[in-house]
Amino acid sequence: MILRILLTFNLMLYSTVYSEERTKRSCSSGCIRCSEVNGCYKCRPRLFLYLARTGMRQTGHCIHSCPKGYFGVRHEDYSICNKCQLEHCNACFSNSYCTQCKHPYISYRGRCTESCPDGLYYANYSKDCRLLVDCMAGPWSSWTPCARNGQTCGFKYGITTRSREILEHPSPNGATCPSLVENRCCRMEMRHCADILHNQSEFTKWKSLSKHDRKILRRRYRRRKRRKHKKRHKLRKRKKKNETRKEKQRNKDKKRHKKKNRLKNKRKRRLMRRKEAWKVFCGNGIVFNDLNSIPLLN
Repeated sequence: MILRILLTFNLMLYSTVYSEERTKRSCSSGCIRCSEVNGCYKCRPRLFLYLARTGMRQTGHCIHSCPKGYFGVRHEDYSICNKCQLEHCNACFSNSYCTQCKHPYISYRGRCTESCPDGLYYANYSKDCRLLVDCMAGPWSSWTPCARNGQTCGFKYGITTRSREILEHPSPNGATCPSLVENRCCRMEMRHCADILHNQSEFTKWKSLSKHDRKILRRRYRRRKRRKHKKRHKLRKRKKKNETRKEKQRNKDKKRHKKKNRLKNKRKRRLMRRKEAWKVFCGNGIVFNDLNSIPLLN
């Protein structure tokens, strides 16, 4: 009889141990005890038990931190994720303190309100009420391609710009926003515009062309004009017989050429001064917040 009792007791112990080991193998990581129907119902220490509901069924999961809309509560034997019960709350720290409210509500001292109380201002980035809200600017964007007069070619030097946006608008008593736009000098990759010089396609508007391209177009126009003028002059020579008239015309032409040369020399000097000024400006590497403050563009 004693042997039978001992054998039955040993078999019962073996079956319980074997069943526990089998359940441990079937459980997910971090879980100590689980069932095939409801999942985990006891987690390892420092892990939270989260009950996910799908319809009428609840399944337990062991996680390191509670998801959005839940807050963790630690006890001596277990830790569990409880759902936020506060009105208009998306995320909470405890059952009495909300950290993030639903739109358009504002979080103030752990509660969700429709507007900030008197004397406080709304901070649109952190979405809370404060006594003083300073301006907060975002990160700088990348520098734009080097351009001048709306063109990326035709000049030696140009200007690049970068900008940033306001993330949090200031209150009347807060600090004002810093500069949102920066400009600096740069050197263009293409000095000459290939599509205008080499391709005999339709030209763009005169204002959009660079000074170098305008010069080339003027030269072409002058050559055509000279050819026409030569033809006319030959015809006039045949018709004209009086030498006095020819001398008068020559004197007039000389005066015209002198005036043209003076104007050309003035333009050349202006261009040389502007080129030297651009060299000095780009060599200094100064950053301007406003394009109107750059003297070369005025």
